[in-house]
Amino acid sequence: MSAQKLLIATLSGFVAGVAVGLMVAPASGSELRQRIADSATDLAGNVKDKIRNFRNKAEEDLNDLAFDTGDDE
Repeated sequence: MSAQKLLIATLSGFVAGVAVGLMVAPASGSELRQRIADSATDLAGNVKDKIRNFRNKAEEDLNDLAFDTGDDE
């Protein structure tokens, strides 16, 4: 399984779990909507951090590879 598919599957499972957990918990409609909005905001922040970390790691690996092969930019 590719890393991209694994990331998508993990995020999908997380979102589904949060949604089910919020919907079965006793709460008023407005409170539930606020919880969903807060969870979505947290998830978006986490995804941005993961993507940023992945991109930085990929850039470091590419720079290391270029250095190892002697291809300096």
